[in-house]
Amino acid sequence: MRNAVVILFLVACASAPQRDFTPAIAASRAEVEALMAKEKIPGAAVVVTVGDRIVWQETYGVTNLDTKTPVRTETRFRVGSLTKLITATVLMRLVEQGRVRLDDPVSRYLPDFPHGAITLRQLAGHLSGIRHYGQGEFINSTHYANATDSLRKFAADPLLFLPGEKYFYSSYAYNVIGAVIERVTGKSFDAAVKVLVFDPLRMSQTSFAGDASAAAFYDKGTSGPQPAPPVDLSDRLPAGAVVMTARDMARLLMATSGGRFLSDAARATMFTSQKTSDGKETGVGIAWRVAVDGQGRTFIHHGGAVTGGRAMVVVYPRERVAVAIVTNLGFAAFNEKEAGSIARRFLD
Repeated sequence: MRNAVVILFLVACASAPQRDFTPAIAASRAEVEALMAKEKIPGAAVVVTVGDRIVWQETYGVTNLDTKTPVRTETRFRVGSLTKLITATVLMRLVEQGRVRLDDPVSRYLPDFPHGAITLRQLAGHLSGIRHYGQGEFINSTHYANATDSLRKFAADPLLFLPGEKYFYSSYAYNVIGAVIERVTGKSFDAAVKVLVFDPLRMSQTSFAGDASAAAFYDKGTSGPQPAPPVDLSDRLPAGAVVMTARDMARLLMATSGGRFLSDAARATMFTSQKTSDGKETGVGIAWRVAVDGQGRTFIHHGGAVTGGRAMVVVYPRERVAVAIVTNLGFAAFNEKEAGSIARRFLD
């Protein structure tokens, strides 16, 4: 199952000896191979970062079951709701630039939006009351010109509850954030993301549409992978439309967990659980889910599920250890348990 090429970025440092990650890599490789076999995943890529370095990157399987083309480091995968992490990063960069404030109502930026009292913080933490995909909406066939245009799909629908009252996961809430980003920057959402995140982080192999280097897309069938149905992801550009390499995801995770791309204050906001109006913690900050492992260490995580792709990331922000798993099998059964197991092998 594993490809012959294994790329290890273990850069020598003159000032301090480097840790030997060989045992962690060997155990993690076995775990990924077992997952691939169990779930019948056609192709995958895994990357682990420690500090500002990629210490393990490996590709598995094939991009296409017909051509048997092997997955390579430049292969792009659909990552579904990991797109929200990118949108949240753009939002926090605009906050740091003083162009938006998290506790501003949406009406400040989108005066025509029917539910203008919702704040940006509530949108980002799934406390808005805006609905999620309805029956039959996950496989979208309508094309929307940009994030603002996609609001017409749900904006007129009533809220499920008063903003702040409950936690309810909503991809459409992120479309509203995307529309705010468009209004504030004066650019289409994809253009704004390119300027604010992709270009500065050198994420040159990330986009909002597939191309020749993207893996073929499969979903789980009764007897194995089957070609995923056609879908137009323009109805969820800020929520679930990104196509990217594992290596580009690593760049985002390294920048999110440390360095100067975001301030410590911005990271603290992103990684701190929000609360409902009655004081109950939701376990979600700004997009990121916040959890504690069996040894009391805080980690953050998020998954992505889309037709034709399943992905998962886990980050230990204090230790600056991150793991990303991307595959071309929609709804493959793995989550933060598997990604967290790999991450913990690379902790001090």
